[in-house]
Formats: sequence, C-alpha cells, structure tokens
Amino acid sequence: MSKPIRILQCVPGNMGCGGIENFIMNLYRNIDIDKVQFDFLIHGNGENYFEEEIKQLGGNIYRVPLIKHYTSYNKQMKKFLKENQEQYKTIHIHAMYAMSYFDAKLAKRSGVKNIIVHSHSANTNVIQRKMVQYWLRNKLTKIANYKMACSKESAMWLFSRNCFKKGEYEIIKNAINVDKYQFNEEIRKKVRKELQIEDKLVIGHVGRLSPAKNHSFLLEIEKEILKQEKNAVLLLVGEGEIKQQIEQQAKELGILNQVIFAGSSKRVENYLQAMDLFVFPSLFEGFGLAVLEAQTNGLKCFVADHITKEIKVTELVEFISLEKTPKDWATKILAKKDYQRESKIDVVKQKKYDIMDMTKEMEKFYLRIN
Repeated sequence: MSKPIRILQCVPGNMGCGGIENFIMNLYRNIDIDKVQFDFLIHGNGENYFEEEIKQLGGNIYRVPLIKHYTSYNKQMKKFLKENQEQYKTIHIHAMYAMSYFDAKLAKRSGVKNIIVHSHSANTNVIQRKMVQYWLRNKLTKIANYKMACSKESAMWLFSRNCFKKGEYEIIKNAINVDKYQFNEEIRKKVRKELQIEDKLVIGHVGRLSPAKNHSFLLEIEKEILKQEKNAVLLLVGEGEIKQQIEQQAKELGILNQVIFAGSSKRVENYLQAMDLFVFPSLFEGFGLAVLEAQTNGLKCFVADHITKEIKVTELVEFISLEKTPKDWATKILAKKDYQRESKIDVVKQKKYDIMDMTKEMEKFYLRIN
C-alpha cells in the first residue's frame, strides 16, 4: 500500500484549544489517515494541548516561533522548508491576519507547489494592524494557489477586494461532530452535581480567555443578571492569557463566587449540557464554532450582532448589539430563560455542518491537488 500524502498544517500560535485548532483536529480525527496525514508547523513556544493526540494519529509537530526579529524568523523558516521540501507539496496556512503572507512567500520560494491560505478571522480593532492588513492582503491573495474562509466576512477580511467581489475563494464550513452534541439529561444532571450547581441558572460561555472574546463585558452582564436572578452563575470554559485579569475583575465586581472557571476541556459537550443559556459577546470572530456547538446541543444563544449571520444555523440564536448596555443584555437573556430544550442535530446536519461531510470534501481536495 502506498504511503499517505502529508499536508503541512501551518498554525499561527500553538495547538491550543481555540477555534482554529479545534477545526483542524475535527478534520484530522475523521480523515482517512491511510490516505492523508497531517504534520503541524506551529509558531508558538507554549504547551500544545493536542500534542499527544497528534502523535497518536501519526502526525509530527515542528516549531518555528514567531519572534520580534524578522530576519532570524525568516532564516529559521527557510531552513525548515528547505530541509522538508521533498516531503510537502502542500502547505495549509491557517490565518488570522495577512501577516501570514510571510509564511506563504517563504513556502513559495522554497518550492512548495500548493499554498492554501485559510481565513479564520473577520476583524480587529487595532488601527495599526488594520493598516498592515490592507497593505499585505493583496500580496497574500496573489501568492495563494487556493483561498479558503470560514465565512464571507472572513474572506472579505483577509483577501483582496477584487478576489472577494469575484468570489475567488471557497467557504469551508466550521463543521463539528454533530452527534457528540446530542442533549442528554443524565449527563446534564451529573455535571451540574459535580459542579454543585443543581439548582442554579447557568449562563455559559466557551472560548479562549483573550481580549477578543470580551469576557470583561460578559462579567458585567453576569452582574446585571444577578440583580434580577440571584440564583445565577456564570460558567466559563477555556484558558488564556487574561485569566488573572478576569478573575480580578470578577472579584472587584463582587461576583467571583458566582463565576466558575472550568479551564480547557476535551469534553466541552458535557459542560454545554450543564448550561441553561449561552452568551457570546465577542469583539470579532471569523465564525464562532462554540455557538454552533451550543445550538446543536439545544441552547438558546445570545450573540454580538456584528458576528457573521452565517452562525445562525438554527432559530436558537438571537443577536444583540454591543452598543446595548450589560443591563439590556441581561434583560433580553432572562426574558428567554424558559424554553423547551432539545437538540438541533437534524437541522445542523441538513445545513451541512456535520464533520463527515466536510472531511470527505477536504480529503478529495487534498488528494486531487497532490
């Protein structure tokens, strides 16, 4: 039997537990590894949440950290690509910003045949970064053989205006293992008992503890909810660089005892079972994978209204403007607290967000271009 082709997955940070990483791992777990294998080129120094699983699946992890001095980074990337030029015909670059142009440029110069650039973000509030973004995205668009995005907004953010207008990109849905998110009353009771929240109204959120997720505003919402619903708790699933900051804010707001920091988990679906309502006030998102998971599990979701409307896969999503006050959010959320909880697996599958559909398409694509 012939060896599988190897695809180099280029990730902007570590293989942590964020949206990009979960997208790749959902694909990796379901692809036929006898035909297609993944290796990972990561740009972070920290711990890789999925490292052991990647090794068990047969993948390799290579580190070329992003550092302040571009010359040194450039040298390391050139060295890596040169040493592995026979092994990889395809590099799949998962991009948050057009700075990924430098990875694409070096891959091109090193003779990589297929350069896939995949947009996973949609916006940033950093003006300087926007200026660099607009300067580099035309260059990035030209150098990429294949352009992918998780939503129309993410395509508009990363690729040139002309590319977006002509539709010269593919939307790759952020699919999930839908069956895993079946609502289960027994698991719900078990997790709520473990967390000692059996009699609580549980407001939930899943996402990396980073500024983009807007946890600061989420805490303000929780404070307002507690004024109307004293039995409420906020369940946060995720880790990140601002954890101490968020804990301190919760303490200052006097709600620390009503906030549960669950950390990262490979069983997010179990925490979703324990929640009653899902709140997602991100400053920007390419798509918002956690909202799809929450909907599938049957949770009523309250989402910042500038996030792509493509995330509304079911009727469970309600959009609210971040210009509204935390009190406004709290009032809208509590007004919908009583609803009939049921999984939306059939709807999500019908709309082609099942991982098996996406995996088959990506597998065919990888094999075709190699």
